[in-house]
Amino acid sequence: MTRLSSRTAAVASAAAAVLLALAAPASAQSDGSAGGSLDGGSLAGGSESSGPPSVLPPGFPCIHTNVYPIASWGWLPLDAGAPRFAEGDQASGTGWLDMYAPPGGRTSYFHPGINTPLRDLAADPASLSFAHQGQYTSFQLRIQGADRPDEPGGFTTLVWWPSANGGSGATDWTVSNLTGGQWWSTNAIGGLDGGQGDTATLAEISAANPRAFVTSYGVLNDSGTGGADDVTYGCARWDFEPLPAGSS
Repeated sequence: MTRLSSRTAAVASAAAAVLLALAAPASAQSDGSAGGSLDGGSLAGGSESSGPPSVLPPGFPCIHTNVYPIASWGWLPLDAGAPRFAEGDQASGTGWLDMYAPPGGRTSYFHPGINTPLRDLAADPASLSFAHQGQYTSFQLRIQGADRPDEPGGFTTLVWWPSANGGSGATDWTVSNLTGGQWWSTNAIGGLDGGQGDTATLAEISAANPRAFVTSYGVLNDSGTGGADDVTYGCARWDFEPLPAGSS
């Protein structure tokens, strides 16, 4: 693996700044049930039947890149501990995210979702996937524009985890395609009661919440050991690697 140069780190930092600017919220808001949030306040503008226009391809920038501890490309922990970049070939490349969460704690890593309409992700069966291990290692989509009974156009977190998907990856590393999987919502929204007991596919959720758009996405673990790597979101693919030997 080539040495990570200061120029590469600078480019990564600049790109991260652009991404964060694209997804910058008007005000902070969290539902307190699935970690913190990069999400903004109430949905502003738009029609009653559709979300924000698709001005960028889902997952922009359309790159397959390595994420390093000092070149994170906008990945950040949200109201939780940061994962450790571990060495090993269990997933993709030479490293992965160690998502271990101590008792009473949580570990997370999230990236801005650039307000991607949920319907755009749901329409592409290859738009969401990740390599993962651990019973409570989840993939999450933080969205605005959900049809909440208490807050039209409000915030919720959609959660994919092994328990609702046949135990996939609970004990051994596996790669899961998430688009057609079962998701639950931390709040009651269109088509879902809210809570782990009620699940649906992204296509079903987006149909019931036509204005919903993704403000951040990522992985979270809130119990014991876990791991994640090789995240695909739209046209972006992220491979988490420890720093190459001799890097500065």
